[in-house]
Amino acid sequence: MNAPPPSTLRPHESFRSLLAHLEATGELKRARRAVDPKHELITVTLKNQKTLKKGSLFPDVTGSPAPVATNVLSNRDRLATALGFAPTDMIRQLEILEAQPVAPVEVSEAPVQEIVLTDGVDIARDIPQIIHCEGDAGPYITAGVCIARHPRDGTYNASWNRVQIVGGDHARIRMMAPQHLGQYQEMAEAEDAPLPVAMVIGAPPALMLSAASKIPLETDELAVAGAWQRSPLRVTPAVTVPLMVPADAEFVIEGFVVPHAREVEGPYGEFTDTYVEPAKNHVLRVTAITRRKDAVFHTMLAGAAEDTTLLGVPLQVEVLKRVRSFADIVDIGTPGHLFGCVVSINKKSDEQARAVLMAALAAHNWMKVCVVVDHDIDPHDAEEVLWAIHTRCRPDTGLYHIPRLGSFPRADVRPVHKGKMAFDATVPMDLREVFARREFPGIEDIDLDAWFD
Repeated sequence: MNAPPPSTLRPHESFRSLLAHLEATGELKRARRAVDPKHELITVTLKNQKTLKKGSLFPDVTGSPAPVATNVLSNRDRLATALGFAPTDMIRQLEILEAQPVAPVEVSEAPVQEIVLTDGVDIARDIPQIIHCEGDAGPYITAGVCIARHPRDGTYNASWNRVQIVGGDHARIRMMAPQHLGQYQEMAEAEDAPLPVAMVIGAPPALMLSAASKIPLETDELAVAGAWQRSPLRVTPAVTVPLMVPADAEFVIEGFVVPHAREVEGPYGEFTDTYVEPAKNHVLRVTAITRRKDAVFHTMLAGAAEDTTLLGVPLQVEVLKRVRSFADIVDIGTPGHLFGCVVSINKKSDEQARAVLMAALAAHNWMKVCVVVDHDIDPHDAEEVLWAIHTRCRPDTGLYHIPRLGSFPRADVRPVHKGKMAFDATVPMDLREVFARREFPGIEDIDLDAWFD
């Protein structure tokens, strides 16, 4: 994969700019009726994702103080649009720009602080109360980017953390080491100190991706977001905690993680499409909620297309870093789930495929299954990838099994995630002519609207 030229496309530096663009281009559907935030909002969104495959905007959410958007970044094309990249260039551009951080710039006028709530703040009243799954313990914040600073050197971290809403100034937040936020909390707690945090809802798209990335602990993720949007992230001082927050966000929930406090959180329908059992997690005390006057609340269903797109692209970047020295990389995908990847290569020798497979499996501990395919296979298309496995893989020599090596570490499902597998679904070099695919001249120029009513 050669380095692409710098992008000349314009990134969207705010969530609402992206919403406006998607609605103008028909990629965001606006609901015509009121929706119940308990289950109905998410079930309508899921039906939309499986059929229309559009983003959803619900202007009228029963009992809620703000409209709700979801399914906004539910495919690679939309994420690339948000960041101002061509989809085929995106992961390479992200890798290049990650090494060129752009420090945030402080501004005095911040749209996200048009309304400031501090006295009598009630997290169960002042934001939408969305319940996703039938077995969930209650309403959750699922699209909040958590901003915190390293307790010792001040480096900013951004991460996705689910928050269970209790009421008043009381919430429960999921975090633990080795996640960077969990490491920050451990440092603060060792000093008997609270950890100041800010949950950013409706964040700039580059910050949303930075929060999902695997950027090293010592790297400032606000500066990486600036690099990815090719301009400084606009920030402003929070109202009640010593943090800088994105000035152009929709909502910011300020507070601190209480040291030495744990409460039972859950159950919750996780991204594996199963429930995480109730367990003790951290306590969040809310000190302020700031928002735009016409703020739009963002929510995501764990494991749905928006969640897996935001998590999948950073994993693809990490795989690219590992495999690029072993072959000419065409593209990398994570179709199906985040516990595997597909690498498309311009193969020059039969040995390259195995080298790429082993390197890809080592790119991240979640990697459980890897497939390498030829340049003519779209690694984002699960049907194409399965076709390549069925027609090109030799099970006697093209299937690799590494026993006992762990992948996804969550305790309740860990026994299933033992061992790794890899498939060489490339054509042997000496059989390339035999496996040449059929061609259909002129198919790219066919306009179906000219043929059918």
